Amino acid sequence: MKRIYILWSMLPVSVMAQNFTEIQTGMNNFYYSAADIADMDNNGTMDLVLNGAIDSDGDGNVDRTYNEVYQNNGTTLLPYAGLGADVTHLGDIRFIDYNNDGLMDIVSTGLSYLDVVNYRHYRFRNTGAGFVKDAELPGKIYGSIEIFDFNHDGRPDYAINGTQYAHGGGFRNTLDYYKNTGAGFDMTENWVDGTQSGSFKVVDLNNDHLLDLIIIGSDINGTPVSKVYMNQAGVLTPTQDLFPVGVGKIDFADFNADGFQDVVVIGRDGNDDGYFAVLMNDGTGHLTPQTITGTDISDVSLSIGDLNNDGYYDFIVSGNENYNAVVKTYIYDVSNNKFNEGSITGITDLGGPGVVHLFDFNNDHHLDVLLGGFDWAASDLPSLTKVFKNNSTAVNAKPTAPTQLNVTKNGNRFNFTWSGASDDKTPVNALRYEITVGSTQGANDIAKYVVTTPSWFLELDPVIQNVYWSVKSIDASKVYSDASTQGTLGTADITYDQQLVIYPNPVSDKVYIRGEKVSEAEMYAMDGRKINISVNGDQSIDVSHVPKGVYILKLKIKNEITTRKLTIK
Repeated sequence: MKRIYILWSMLPVSVMAQNFTEIQTGMNNFYYSAADIADMDNNGTMDLVLNGAIDSDGDGNVDRTYNEVYQNNGTTLLPYAGLGADVTHLGDIRFIDYNNDGLMDIVSTGLSYLDVVNYRHYRFRNTGAGFVKDAELPGKIYGSIEIFDFNHDGRPDYAINGTQYAHGGGFRNTLDYYKNTGAGFDMTENWVDGTQSGSFKVVDLNNDHLLDLIIIGSDINGTPVSKVYMNQAGVLTPTQDLFPVGVGKIDFADFNADGFQDVVVIGRDGNDDGYFAVLMNDGTGHLTPQTITGTDISDVSLSIGDLNNDGYYDFIVSGNENYNAVVKTYIYDVSNNKFNEGSITGITDLGGPGVVHLFDFNNDHHLDVLLGGFDWAASDLPSLTKVFKNNSTAVNAKPTAPTQLNVTKNGNRFNFTWSGASDDKTPVNALRYEITVGSTQGANDIAKYVVTTPSWFLELDPVIQNVYWSVKSIDASKVYSDASTQGTLGTADITYDQQLVIYPNPVSDKVYIRGEKVSEAEMYAMDGRKINISVNGDQSIDVSHVPKGVYILKLKIKNEITTRKLTIK
């Protein structure tokens, strides 16, 4: 008999089961929870903040609203700081560095068991040792919070969607925008028509660097509202009505790696029938649904990331199906441009309302799972909060950083572009980027956030004439590259790139500059160290004393700064 050998490594990765193991943590079991994930303390591991309610006396009944931050020590998650009596559930909570000091602050909304009538919205400032309340405002329930920089000033703004009770005015659904002024926040009420029990995302859909908005949910009369708003010169303008989903979640990713963000929608329509689709983006921001059949989940939670290590975005959902708790994964099939239900083991089925998040807990470049919700298999229906570690041993290298950085200034607008990033799995078009901008070398006091395009712009205060910036690339497993070499810009608006020639490059002894006269020159190593050099009368620079390696040459020409990469051999 002829033997047939199967080389397992050549089988499509998507057919492999994703296997997980629970991590024991110090977290409470939260009811009606929401969560966010960020590196709160800048130690390279992802920390968590959760809001919700707990069973404080262990009698099987939820009785106390409780919010807490959990610190990741690389092995487990331990309680770091509570938020005192200023806590919420049935709402949302997010990390946000609203004062650009490099420490993640917190914004939250919801209600408390101590006051179920007055909905609250809080801002908490990170002191480095804990959190202090900066603001207490009217809030919303049955909604969500999103963080973004809508006006491109580098300061993170946010919006809150949901239901609000106005005494004397009854209930209303609004989506309110909070613009960060640097000294506080200016609120625009009902920025667009808000929804209840829905979801919204602020994302650049057509790669024009202006942030658009997608929203689903129910209006105050219970009628489903699902719309796309495109940003037209700073004004959100409705451009497309989507299939009406009254209750559900949305998220976005560039699934097919065409360079444009697509959208996942899962929930229930006005007849309480399930709806599940990926809305594919044609590049103009118009979304076309690709429905997913065979799933009917309610009280759903959703998170996106590469689950099978092929470099493409997948997603995970949790909720209730046929009165049972379910957790399911959906894997992107590259060859057929469709999504297939994956196979997972080791994760406890927890149903909604709850939370699910994909994040790399232990920095092994594979996505782990934060899961919270009701255990429908237990007779007393407890709500549990758990973290599950991804057991994959497949190699996933971190992406490379961009190598070609360019910035120009036109009036108060700084235009940033970069290229040269790559990854072993994620296509270049699907990479995201964290851009960091500071007023001094190594600082991030002007801006630091993630964008979906390899270019961006900032409208900065006229007093800012020079910026220092770098970029990290991010793959579909949420793995960050090292930071790129830091770029900078002087006071002029136009560069002399096309007129300037630097030769030879690579160089061993002396490099020559042909073109406009150079008044000043500086050289920096890739780690930011300044190298002592000077420009001779013949526009040459002696680099014979400089060790072999790659350097950044910064030249000042007619009060203008331009940079070149120089290799010394």
